[in-house]
Amino acid sequence: AIDAPSGPARARAVLRELQRLDLEGQDRAVELGSARADDAKELDRLPGAPVLVVTTRFLAEGRTAALSVATYRADTCRLTFKDSGGVEIHHGPEQRAS
Repeated sequence: AIDAPSGPARARAVLRELQRLDLEGQDRAVELGSARADDAKELDRLPGAPVLVVTTRFLAEGRTAALSVATYRADTCRLTFKDSGGVEIHHGPEQRAS
């Protein structure tokens, strides 16, 4: 358990705790979603706009040590999947049609 307020102080406390742990790995899921009101405001989009939701679960001692959920604009985000199983997330004004 992390005893820190929300926001940047809590994020730093979580990162310090993750550095202390012997992480065994992580798994990541990517899904298409709709922007909730708070996400839409942060992303400068209307509520309900398409977004990519990336959920990462960090594992230690056979259990979930931390869970990260990141929301990206679907119109400016590109995911690159590597042979090693890693995923790179690029976001910016670049757009590509497929």
